Formats: sequence, C-alpha cells, structure tokens
Amino acid sequence: MRQLRCRRFGSEMQEETKDARVLKMEIRKRRIALLFLSVGAVSFGFSGVLIKLCDFPPSVIASFRMILAGVVLTPFCVGRLRDLFRERGIPGFLLLLIPGLLLGLHFQAWIIGLKRTYVASATFIFSINPLFFTLFERFLHKRRIPVYTYVALAMVLGGAYWLFASRGGQLGQTGDFLCLLSTLLFVIYLLVSRRVSEDVPHLLYIHVIYLWGGLLTLPFSLAGGGLARVDVTAVGSVLALLGLALFPTLIGHTSNNYGVRHLSPLTISFFTLTEPIIASLSAALILTEIPPYREFPSYSLFLGATVLYLVKSRGR
Repeated sequence: MRQLRCRRFGSEMQEETKDARVLKMEIRKRRIALLFLSVGAVSFGFSGVLIKLCDFPPSVIASFRMILAGVVLTPFCVGRLRDLFRERGIPGFLLLLIPGLLLGLHFQAWIIGLKRTYVASATFIFSINPLFFTLFERFLHKRRIPVYTYVALAMVLGGAYWLFASRGGQLGQTGDFLCLLSTLLFVIYLLVSRRVSEDVPHLLYIHVIYLWGGLLTLPFSLAGGGLARVDVTAVGSVLALLGLALFPTLIGHTSNNYGVRHLSPLTISFFTLTEPIIASLSAALILTEIPPYREFPSYSLFLGATVLYLVKSRGR
C-alpha cells in the first residue's frame, strides 16, 4: 500500500512538472510573440511611404508584394510542402489558401481604396479595427468583455476621430467603402488564420498564404491591364516594391500570423494602432512630410489605449 501511494504521488509530481514545463514554454512563446509584434508594428509604419514611392498600379503592388515574399521563403519550404501534401492531401492544402486569399483581397481593397479617398479617412477606418474584433469576441464567441477593454476602445475611437478631423477627412468617397471592406477582410483573415494554422509549421504556413494569396489575386492586375503598364526599368519603384515585400509583409504580417497563434486577435489589433504613428515618423524622415502638432493628441490616445489593454490583459 505504501509503495502504491509513493508511485501515485510520484506520478502526480511528474504530471505537475510536465504541466509547469508546458505553461513555461507557452509563456515564453507569448513573450516572443509580443516582441515580434513590436518589431512588426515598426515595419508596418513604412508601408505607406513605400507604397507612395512605388509608381506601379495598385493591383500590381498588392499582388506582387505577396508573391515576392512567398518566393523568398520557397527554398526553405520545398521539403515541408511535400510533407504537408502527404499529411493533408489536396483538401487540406486548399483550406490553407483561404487566409491567403483573404489577405490578398485585403491588400487589393486597401491599396486601391487608399488611392481613391483621403489618407485621413482611410486611417480613421482602419484604426477602428479593434472595435470589430471586440464585436466578434462578444457576439460570435460569446465572451465577456472586461471594462478596461471598453475604456481602451473609447480611447481608440477618440484618437481615430481626432486624427480624422485634424486631417480634414471626409467620408463618402468610393475609396472609403474599399478601406472599410479591407479592414473587415483583415479581421476575418486573422480569425481564420488562427483557426487553420495551429498544426502547420509557421514558416511553411506564411509561405503558402503569401505565394498563393498573391497568385490568386493576380487576375486583378491582369483584368485592369495594370501588369502591362509596369515599367521594370523604374529602379525606384522596383526597390520600393521589394522593400514592401521584405519589411511590412515578411516582417509585419508574419508577426501578426505568429502572434495570433499565441495571443488573442484583439491583442494583435491593438498593435496595429502604432501604424499611423510610425507612418508619420517615417514620412517625416524619408519624405520630409512633418506631421502637424494637432495630430499628436490622437497618437497619445492610440498609445495609451494599447498600453492600457496590454497591461490589464497580461494576467488573463
């Protein structure tokens, strides 16, 4: 009897030790995700500048930023791609194309919409994406939303409206609808990505969604004749497109994909609020476009909302 108790006690201790190791590993992954998201947020801020510097048609920019990012990852994923086909078959592979298509459509709608509306309006629309994530959490997943989240959201809405008003934005343009559609596609893309990417190696997953997402949206470039208008001898535009593929895409969106595996999509959305701040700084450094002082209160509200949410949600 005594030996049986000792064995049972030893077994329980092993289980507790195993659970502690798993928990410690998950906490480590979450810290890495937060660090990666911070780096990704900085790279996102250069997206607007690089798009401005690239004179290619919007549909071409949207597709080829993904295709180029996928091509860069191809040498590291060929063997794993064969294993993925053996394990999942064609239906399983096609399932992974859904978030790639959503991301590609998000880029198409965003870049084309940005060309057809005020920058202030586009920034305002995308800045409220945490609100959409909260609505999904509350009504789709039936989760209780803490009070601090509502306070952070109120700060986000206040900052977005301040930025919108200070830049003289006007809603009602055709591009506004495309920017709103782009924001909704971004929200759905992250939610779907979280669901389908759990058991797929991260590097392989982002290779699939970038390369195939770009290829699936390539017809937009062909239908509008945009591909025919590309001047490959325009060195500045080519370099800007390469920069867009390497930094905001490979680093920025990859950090989102990694983060959504270990953190809630709502947490990811708060990191996107730093984009207009970094974008203003990068525009000031590269394009010498100095942001007016009247925009600074909105930046403070965005940063305050992000810090409030991250600090308060840390224990959860």
